[in-house]
Amino acid sequence: MEDRRDFLRLAVFGLVTTAIGTRAAAAATPAGPARPTTPLGAAAGPWWLVHPLQAGSAIGLGWHVARLYPAVDGAVTLNLLHEDGRAARVDLSLRDGAPRGPASSRYVDFIVMDGGNGDSPMEESLGRAVRRLAAIVEENEERDLDALAVLQPHDERLWRHEAALAQAATRLVPG
Repeated sequence: MEDRRDFLRLAVFGLVTTAIGTRAAAAATPAGPARPTTPLGAAAGPWWLVHPLQAGSAIGLGWHVARLYPAVDGAVTLNLLHEDGRAARVDLSLRDGAPRGPASSRYVDFIVMDGGNGDSPMEESLGRAVRRLAAIVEENEERDLDALAVLQPHDERLWRHEAALAQAATRLVPG
């Protein structure tokens, strides 16, 4: 019965927030102030979260930022490329309790989507690069906590998006 109550509560919340958002959008004027950050659901990835990094930026140990996607299935996907041609997909999920993955910030867990279950050893340079990213995100994440609301904890993502995440290990592109 608890699942049914949770579903109804979330459904009502969705209807209320949609109605409020529609009224707010109708009341907004074009001359209003621009939002300083890109929301996670926007077409471009949330580069503000990894500032000052951008596509092509070196993270260290041969790893570079390749691409940052907007939130899909409860996480932002970050692609990393190594100078030797290796690629890695790192999903940024909402941290809920104990840290998950090889690194975390105050609000974000960094999950390397490599098909493992978290028990396999990770190549050291990738783990260190991901920890560096987590430190950068921790410096930026409080700029727009509302934008982080589209993220979901990794366990919830596994439950809600099981099929998509099963394919994530073989794809650099989310969804």
